[in-house]
Amino acid sequence: MNNKKSKFKRSLPIGQTLETNDLYLPYKKNKKPASKCRPVIIADKKISPKGIEEYLVIPGSTQKTPNTTKYKKYGIDYYRHNIEIVDNENKPIVLGKKFKKTNNCSKLPEEETRKVFNNVVNHTKQSSENRKKHKQFIDRYKKSKS
Repeated sequence: MNNKKSKFKRSLPIGQTLETNDLYLPYKKNKKPASKCRPVIIADKKISPKGIEEYLVIPGSTQKTPNTTKYKKYGIDYYRHNIEIVDNENKPIVLGKKFKKTNNCSKLPEEETRKVFNNVVNHTKQSSENRKKHKQFIDRYKKSKS
């Protein structure tokens, strides 16, 4: 009997939330992050040449700060106005020790995810930086023409 399916991990859909610790998200060196868990929303995904699924995520938040938007759905109180494509070690975001799918994780409908992503990429102060990160994410494995 051939059990090829058991070798591959199931693909996570766009809109799935994962749980991570603040320490695993990039942060400014002069600021020490709180060591608490937060949800992150998968806004886009890409398959690496090694066949590993990598994610572009939007961090959730529990507090209202100047760079957050109120959401109050699917277990997310607020979402931040930035996107992340790498973790604290500058490696791609993948499902594993740092980013986990737990019982607290929920799934946002596709249209809700698009609205959140559109808001973060087009209608915030950090929009230009977020568009650059999204382009980097899309072009991550493209060969350069030389």
